[in-house]
Amino acid sequence: VVSAAQEALQLGDVALAERLARGALDRADQSGAFDARLALSTALAWQGRGREAEIVLGAVDAATLTEEQVMAWALPRAANQFWMLSEPERATAFLQNVRRRVTTPSARITLDALSGTFAMNAGQVRRAIEIADEVLTAPDSPDMAVAWSASAAALSSARMGRFAEVGPLVARALSSEYPGLLRFTVGMAETTTLLMTGEDEAALDAAR
Repeated sequence: VVSAAQEALQLGDVALAERLARGALDRADQSGAFDARLALSTALAWQGRGREAEIVLGAVDAATLTEEQVMAWALPRAANQFWMLSEPERATAFLQNVRRRVTTPSARITLDALSGTFAMNAGQVRRAIEIADEVLTAPDSPDMAVAWSASAAALSSARMGRFAEVGPLVARALSSEYPGLLRFTVGMAETTTLLMTGEDEAALDAAR
């Protein structure tokens, strides 16, 4: 049932995903409840119901999780706090606390990449680029971290007038395995660059 809920999310049917995930959570034992909570919280967050998603994720006992589970739980919770609940300070502090717990370089790099995305959305574009540079030059950066950092650096560079750097960053973001919704960030970087360099028609084409 949890797998069906995850497939419903992939198809964009968030109402069905919520119903399936909630049903699975009501019937799950402790080991199965974790995946059901992740699916349910995502379905709720995608409906703009951030408070409910936070309650679902907040019920998880992080002390019982493996490091892989910590990452699967912490990333959506931090994102929900930042974007859905509009609590950037809380989300940033939460990421820092999680980073102190994880031990693998890839986990820490991924958390750093999300914090860079937070910095960009908070208007701290120079800080976002600094974090992205560290992530993108690390030899073992996972694809998810590359996607977040490259897209955030692309838009931050566009906003700072560093237009020559935008194209390579856009290409790197789109070549990762997890472009997803980050295509919107990339699109904003492209259209901003084209507008600011006087290429209005190309900007319109890119926007379309």
